[in-house]
Amino acid sequence: MKRALLLGLMLLLALTGCSGATSGPSEESLQDLTKEAEQVKVELPEFILSAPPRAQEAYRLAYAHTDLLEHMPCYCGCGSQGHGHNAHCFIQDKGEDGNVAWDRMGAT
Repeated sequence: MKRALLLGLMLLLALTGCSGATSGPSEESLQDLTKEAEQVKVELPEFILSAPPRAQEAYRLAYAHTDLLEHMPCYCGCGSQGHGHNAHCFIQDKGEDGNVAWDRMGAT
């Protein structure tokens, strides 16, 4: 009985590990982010406009959610460039007057 239970448990674990489930965002989530990014009204410089569409979306969303990104550490190794958090990969500075100093890191 114990042997059958152990064999059944091992089979269940093997099938679970081979389920083929993928990780990452769903297509629906990506479409939602694209729609949200399209709603962000900000003038982007040429180096961002010539970047791939997903990079442009990332810049728009970073602009809209700078306050959130300022609480997320950056692990890409850009600390030597003065980046203190994830927002710095997209925006160097955001003035009170609305002027933005964009960073090129997120476009590459």
